[in-house]
Amino acid sequence: MNKKKKNRFRYWFDNQMSSGTGALIRLLIIVTVVAVFLLGLLVYAIFSPEEGFSSGLWAALTHVMDPGFIGDDAGASIPKIIFMIVVCFVGILLTSTLTGIICNAIDEKVKDLQRGKSMVVEENHVVILGAANGLYTIISELIEANLNQKRVGLVIMDNHLPKDEMDESIRQRFPDTKTTKIICRSGNICDLSDLSVCSIDTCRSVIINTDNDFLTIKSILAVTKLIKESENASCYITAVIHDEHNVEAAEIAGEGYAEILSFRDAMSRIIAHTSRHAGLSAVYTELFDYEGSEFYIEEHPEVIGKSMCELNLYFPVSIVAGVRKADGKILLNPDPEYCVVEGDQLILFAEDDGLSTPTEEPAEVQKSAILMERVPEQPLTNDILILGYSRNIPAILSEEDHYVAPNSLVTIAIPEDEAEHYEELCALRYQNIRIKVLITDIYSRVELQKLLKKENTLVLVLADTGDEYTEEEAEQQDAKILMILLQLKYLSSQGYRMKVTSEVLRAENQELAEITEVNDFVIGRNIASLMMTQISQYRELKSIFSELLTDEGSEIYVRPAKHYIRIDRPVDIFTAGIAAAIRQEVLVGYRKYDRETDSYSIICNPPKSDLVQWGEDDCFIVIAQD
Repeated sequence: MNKKKKNRFRYWFDNQMSSGTGALIRLLIIVTVVAVFLLGLLVYAIFSPEEGFSSGLWAALTHVMDPGFIGDDAGASIPKIIFMIVVCFVGILLTSTLTGIICNAIDEKVKDLQRGKSMVVEENHVVILGAANGLYTIISELIEANLNQKRVGLVIMDNHLPKDEMDESIRQRFPDTKTTKIICRSGNICDLSDLSVCSIDTCRSVIINTDNDFLTIKSILAVTKLIKESENASCYITAVIHDEHNVEAAEIAGEGYAEILSFRDAMSRIIAHTSRHAGLSAVYTELFDYEGSEFYIEEHPEVIGKSMCELNLYFPVSIVAGVRKADGKILLNPDPEYCVVEGDQLILFAEDDGLSTPTEEPAEVQKSAILMERVPEQPLTNDILILGYSRNIPAILSEEDHYVAPNSLVTIAIPEDEAEHYEELCALRYQNIRIKVLITDIYSRVELQKLLKKENTLVLVLADTGDEYTEEEAEQQDAKILMILLQLKYLSSQGYRMKVTSEVLRAENQELAEITEVNDFVIGRNIASLMMTQISQYRELKSIFSELLTDEGSEIYVRPAKHYIRIDRPVDIFTAGIAAAIRQEVLVGYRKYDRETDSYSIICNPPKSDLVQWGEDDCFIVIAQD
């Protein structure tokens, strides 16, 4: 064989060897057949021509397949015995090669399973792409949401975490997943072939959970392509975009299949509102999670013709917050005179779907307890102290500017390592707010004491790690926040009166932060995860949440109860609801103040027949327009 033919043969052989397990087995079968045929031909021609070719072929086949047949050759001639021994060695070589190929194939399959590369065969499941901060909140909420179903799949894929690590971590946090089956896969969440493993063609919805906007948008593009190719018209995407400038690009990438939440704008509004009203963070959590009450959209033809003002008198255990029109338009907190028409569905705030059954007759109202004259909300007069830099500060102050008195002072204190933002903060301008920026050691008790006044001060403790941050960076930020909160707790015990709202990056650190007795915590990523989870179950909720978290339409407010009803007598929730409704507001709960402990308790969606004695410092929690 010349060199050229030898190289071509070697090239062919190398290609066959690299073609995978199936190709190797096919090649081995061909080699075995050829070897048995040639060996049988030699046995026939040399040792037993009188017995025929079939006899020689059978002898070669049996010795190749089972070397034990050599024992039957005890009476044969020495040359035949030697030849049959050679045949047996050929058989051993072929069978051992086949065994090795099969074992290697099994080993590769096991490794693929461990790497999370195998296909998921599920239907009506939820797919989570990305294991960023907030993943465990999403899993917890989906487990809760799936309790009323027999078996629901949840598929999680991440770029970096191996399958076995995700499996172990989830097992530790959720030893009992109840009716939810959690399946982890490893792969590129932007790669079409990797994503196809998750069975996008049969899933109910996809949650994209990353801390990087560009990765999120790229993943939206890939998932949208798979949805269109599979014609899974019921599937849609839920994702959070951190920078509002990227929202439009994300919506274009989704082509109508994606529900996009603007993280930074929403969190800025929540922080601003929470700083003014103690306990409001608990209200937002109640609205967005699956514990307690949440929003449902249900059809109730029996209330057609009734006005929004009177509707809540027919629902004793849930709150009517608006309607969904037949064309899909959401009317949250519509005009009190709006009457339900055919095709309208009610937006209900209830403990579960199916629990909201209207009564035949409306509840009685204590009309004498309702105050008809509207009292205007007074602007905030407290000074505001912001500790730490956050890129959300401009948006937070823009929201605060609507509610503070003219010439209100906001002091922003940043540490030395954030001094690069000094000029940026000094350049901020607002109508009612004047800004003072200081560079100081905000972790020092002495420096904090200089910044505080003895009278009431609103304190915001903020964190900033950029759009994409690691668990370690989040822990470091939370550790710094805890240091500040501990110092504020000490100063509070020394007579400094303050109302503290603190941002916490990781929900796991909230229990530690509670030791510092802070009035409110805002866990931004946690709230975003709660919203994404609910929207992944009911797409229509996006419109409701967007209205509650933007400056257009209705929002959540905490307003004094004494502005709605007389506080000299117990009043039932039916009556309190009507007192809010005549002002085009929806009562979703109330806040009670305990003077003995100087603490607040939040009650959302209380039984409407309850009689409550409200005090001077108690408040209604309402959905209202500004």
